[in-house]
Amino acid sequence: MAWFGGFTIETYNRIPGDYEEVTVGASAMALSSAKIMPTTGAYARMAARAALVSSENGDLRFRIDGGLPGASSGHYLTSGDTLVLTGTQAIQQFRAIRNGDTDAVLRVTYFY
Repeated sequence: MAWFGGFTIETYNRIPGDYEEVTVGASAMALSSAKIMPTTGAYARMAARAALVSSENGDLRFRIDGGLPGASSGHYLTSGDTLVLTGTQAIQQFRAIRNGDTDAVLRVTYFY
């Protein structure tokens, strides 16, 4: 477990091993498959089991069932919110799109 911003994040004893920053614009986007299942480096051939996702600069909508979010569909995440995705499939199926005119930036830490 780790302490972050006033609440506890449970990562089930996983190791934080990679990080990326992703801009979320007017088209739905996914997280990087090379980060979820790296083929090189210390975590090669391991799958990310959890991801800590924080949003900055703009609001967004997301889905984790593999479907595409839209302007009025999907879960709403406001700028400054933090989300923990657990399970490789949920991380792989995560899709996000900006909500409004301002691109959001996701900061993502992957746990292996």
